[in-house]
Amino acid sequence: MESTLTTQEITRVQTLQRVLDGYLTQRAAACELGLSVRHVHRLLGRLRDGGVAAMASRRRCKAPNNQIDAATCRRILGRCRSDYLGFGPTFLAQTLAQRDEISVSREWLRRLLIENALWKSKRRKRNLHPLRERRPRFGELMQMDGSPHNWFEGRAPECTLLLAVDDATSRICSARFERTETTDGYFRLTRSHIERYGRFLAAYPDKHSIFRYSGQSVASDVTTQYQRACNELDVELICANSPQAKGRVERANRTLQDRLVKAMRLANICDMEAANAFLPGFLENHNAQFACEPACSDDAHRSASSFDLDYILCRRKERVITKNLMFQISDTVYALTDAYSKRNIVTGARVELRIHTDGRMTGHHGSHELSVKSLGKRVRNAPIVGAKDLNAHLDRRLPNPHKPALNHPWT
Repeated sequence: MESTLTTQEITRVQTLQRVLDGYLTQRAAACELGLSVRHVHRLLGRLRDGGVAAMASRRRCKAPNNQIDAATCRRILGRCRSDYLGFGPTFLAQTLAQRDEISVSREWLRRLLIENALWKSKRRKRNLHPLRERRPRFGELMQMDGSPHNWFEGRAPECTLLLAVDDATSRICSARFERTETTDGYFRLTRSHIERYGRFLAAYPDKHSIFRYSGQSVASDVTTQYQRACNELDVELICANSPQAKGRVERANRTLQDRLVKAMRLANICDMEAANAFLPGFLENHNAQFACEPACSDDAHRSASSFDLDYILCRRKERVITKNLMFQISDTVYALTDAYSKRNIVTGARVELRIHTDGRMTGHHGSHELSVKSLGKRVRNAPIVGAKDLNAHLDRRLPNPHKPALNHPWT
């Protein structure tokens, strides 16, 4: 029977037998085994009455008291194969507790999913990067990024989620879905943040052309529309040199690409408008779980009450007016139609055009607002090409053929 005992139980039998033989006292045996004297006395009684076999644990081969019943297991597996397909153990445990009122541990779920081939743990290669201390105050540094992804899992076209994450707390302060990363999209993101919290001290995006011009041909003093807006708001714009430099917003993107996608699936969100309405409630729960307290309790945000956000957060262009009170932007011709323009705008005058985030365009000359009307796309005359240049002209219209690499096996 000793072969059915564990190593610990065999050690107990040997020590208790020495007590029965008179070589050891009960108190000394209790110290040696790390048990109380009362428990040693009980074990001695079991050894005398039942022999060595009685020293085996009475719980062996019995179901634990906290075992999950089979009906609950079947219910959980059914949900995992339908609505919760692809959920990880941690997020699944939270979702089951919130939506189904089933409280189970993450580790138990992990084993259940692996046993039923519903989860496969992924070993991630971690590149070590030097850690940077968080900024001490909320609102000092706002990390920004856009994340293109299949957010609706095919229920709607792919789009981009724009995020602003506070460096001190990892709190997602503002977020919105846009078709792509655009200047207008970041203007809308920045405005929603400023209207709720105020002006932050610095923005920390990547080196996208929205934030800075790239290329040696561009003068260093030329600014983008977003950089110009930051200068007028007294917000410093700092561009990160690598994705790892703004790791907090990158990790937030990775988390949302998992959790937000599944949450929108459960809520049957199928378009960007509904997704933007869904975001505030989701982010409130997300921040309650993942955001941390800043090192300093002072808020670094500043008031924006004295700033005209309609004027600052829009694209502004300057155009020279023709004798017909017309100008052109991106092959589209516009005309000034108000009475002030007809009386006071002369040929060659410069007019400021403001393209607002809602698509409106307004013209401004001094303190006067001008009415602008679109006349449609500019119609270009057909080119006149001689016979000697016709082939070259058509070749420029053809797509460039793919050129294989020098080490390609077919070359």
